[in-house]
Amino acid sequence: MTDFHFNLKGTWNGSWDGSGQIKTNGLSTVVSVDQSMSGKGIGTNPDELLLGALASCFLITLGIRLDKEKIAYDHIAIQTQGVVTKRGGLHFEKVIHQPTIYLLKPFDETGTDRLEYCIHRAEQDCMIAKAVKGNVQIDIEPKFIAVP
Repeated sequence: MTDFHFNLKGTWNGSWDGSGQIKTNGLSTVVSVDQSMSGKGIGTNPDELLLGALASCFLITLGIRLDKEKIAYDHIAIQTQGVVTKRGGLHFEKVIHQPTIYLLKPFDETGTDRLEYCIHRAEQDCMIAKAVKGNVQIDIEPKFIAVP
């Protein structure tokens, strides 16, 4: 078995109106509570970081799945929305991925079925989605566009 290790260093000062800094090998940013939650709203926040982790993991995993299934595509674009509710405390309730796959060839109903399969498998295989499974609902609303 192979283990992969990821590290983060961070600092924080204050309460809801505080701010901090986090740094990884590929990211260095200020963090604070979002203004909509009475925070400073500077840099990024845990909600956006979770959303970014889910969306980027899904994008990468989908690209890998499309390649495994030999589906030729130009690129994938995504818009992702996160819904946080306040019920007995804050809860990250739902994520909605809206990927658009720009295909290099026209597709038909069979092709759509294969694309839907790839999307389903990508969500199942995404390690970040696995980490939140049972706690966060993930919906996917895909679009497919053939590039001329």
